[in-house]
Amino acid sequence: MAFRADEQDELKSVFDEAASYLKHIAKRLDSEQLLYFYARFKQAREGPCEDLKPSFFDFQGKQKWKAWRNLGQMSRYQAMSEYVTALTKLEPDWESKLDSDEQDDLGTGGTGVSVSTMYHPDDDITDENKTVFDWCKECNVEKVQSFLTSHGLDVNAKDAEGMALLHWAADRGFVEMVELLLKNRADPNVQDADGQTPLHYAVSCGHTPVVESLLRHWASLEIADSDGLLPADMDPSPEISALLQQALGT
Repeated sequence: MAFRADEQDELKSVFDEAASYLKHIAKRLDSEQLLYFYARFKQAREGPCEDLKPSFFDFQGKQKWKAWRNLGQMSRYQAMSEYVTALTKLEPDWESKLDSDEQDDLGTGGTGVSVSTMYHPDDDITDENKTVFDWCKECNVEKVQSFLTSHGLDVNAKDAEGMALLHWAADRGFVEMVELLLKNRADPNVQDADGQTPLHYAVSCGHTPVVESLLRHWASLEIADSDGLLPADMDPSPEISALLQQALGT
């Protein structure tokens, strides 16, 4: 939908007011609603998402990135229009309630609304209560090796997030841990709850040494995740893209 110049100016003014008002009612919105407004705010302010996908450990960041990314090439003014329309459906009289004295500078780096209720990291865990996954996330190679050797654990077992140890190591960029796990027969093509392999993680997060290690251990470039995305579709850096093309023989 195209907007005339005069419509664009008016829409931008209303959008700024809507974004200011939304901050006052954000606590009453659920995660789905917050993501809807967040994505359109980012699209309106910055245009189509070109950011790298966040670390898979960052669940909140990943959800926000997906919501924004899914808007594709939607125009900034269409995003503003949908933002204002959605707010008006929630609060038909929001404009009359808006106190102009409470409006503050949103800034180009703002988000318009927080999605901080979506995810809370676990509290610190004592060493006695740490699992092999905790030690893996800390890149404690000695502890992970001890667990795998002494406890007879399945190196490809998944945690509550649906992720195997190799996913975590690839996500964090811990190449030494990746090598250890592969040496202990970790499956380089193990898939998480979203169908993504460790190679998806390493490519997405830009961990070149991990990508190299996985490719040496026959990680597949042909496994698609639940969204139909291959590792090469995860916005690789030029360096990683070259590695993937080389592995494909192209």
